Amino acid sequence: MQNLFRKRKKNNIFKIVTTAFSFLLLILTLNYYVNYKYSKITSEFYSEFNNCNFTDAKSLIDSDNIYLKLKKKTLNNDLNTYFSGIVNNICDTLSEDDENKDKALIVLNEIKSYDILNSSINKLIISLDESYEPEDSSDYEALLSLGLDNCDSGNFETALNFLKKIPADSDYSEKANEYIEKCISNYKESIFNEADELANNDYYTKAINLLNNIDTSIVSKDDSDIQNKITSIAEAKESYLASLSSSDSTQNSTSTSSELLNSITSSNINTLNLESLTSNLIYVSLADQITYVYKGSMNKWDKIKSFTCSTGIDGENTPTGVYDVRERGDWFFSDKYNQGGKYWVQFYGDYLFHSVPYNEDQSEVVDNTLGTPASHGCIRLKTEDAKWLYDNIEAGTKVIIK
Repeated sequence: MQNLFRKRKKNNIFKIVTTAFSFLLLILTLNYYVNYKYSKITSEFYSEFNNCNFTDAKSLIDSDNIYLKLKKKTLNNDLNTYFSGIVNNICDTLSEDDENKDKALIVLNEIKSYDILNSSINKLIISLDESYEPEDSSDYEALLSLGLDNCDSGNFETALNFLKKIPADSDYSEKANEYIEKCISNYKESIFNEADELANNDYYTKAINLLNNIDTSIVSKDDSDIQNKITSIAEAKESYLASLSSSDSTQNSTSTSSELLNSITSSNINTLNLESLTSNLIYVSLADQITYVYKGSMNKWDKIKSFTCSTGIDGENTPTGVYDVRERGDWFFSDKYNQGGKYWVQFYGDYLFHSVPYNEDQSEVVDNTLGTPASHGCIRLKTEDAKWLYDNIEAGTKVIIK
């Protein structure tokens, strides 16, 4: 009897083990099959989506499929990874080409319809689509984020374009107005810093021109802060020019002596103890019709440029002497002579370095003469040479004309 009981017990244990093993095997088989079917469906989906067959792709995912239901969490994670890869690729390859941008927007809007990437995809679409009209709070949040990002990056106009799309009656309007004020304030601060840097290097006219040509889509030209800054720099310029004028008498008492003007040549420039208020020196040879530009310091001047020029004709001669660079501008027009010049640099009164003369609308050179006297007293240069002087020679640079 005892043996029979033991035998039955062994049989029961065997049945339990066998049943458990069979059940485990069944689970593993089902899991393998579900994974296989899931992998097959998602592979088909990726293929269709990559080929831009968006309707067919979505039908595979939207279908009432038991395998996708069983793998719902995995599907969301896989789609997140897949779509993130596409978005990253778009960001890496996107150019300013409108056609490429349009194609990218089609793909991005399709990805958005799956509601997987949420705010990140929303921001990207809004940043690319200039005609995008916000519809809900998620759009407003994206616009605020984009506005702040661009403001912090110094892209003030772009930032304002985003922020101004937020409706005044939305819950985000107050925050948008706060960011708009921040953009305007930061823009003015950046402009003022740039103007101060120019003024500190004696480029007062460039500083004033910068302030006169502000981006009016960001701040009004009549803004009181802008006007006050212009006035401040203009006053500093006048003080600077006055200081130069006060030093002229000292310079000219020694440097403009007939002995200096009679002896100076391009070859003995480093034997005359010539100084300049800047690291440049200009010598204009009326005999050779050449403007020489030097860089260095007293008796250590290195010639860096030689420009063929045209000085004043008889009766309207270019004055000889020692002067210094003062004002500058990118264009002037003389009604008296019915011609103008580009990139002028003043060295004495109305006497300037400037380009060959142009007609009033700057479309045509009216006289290309260089290498022989042809001007009304100014020093004419090729347009590109005049621009080089305009861009590189600072106020205070000594100019010697002989």
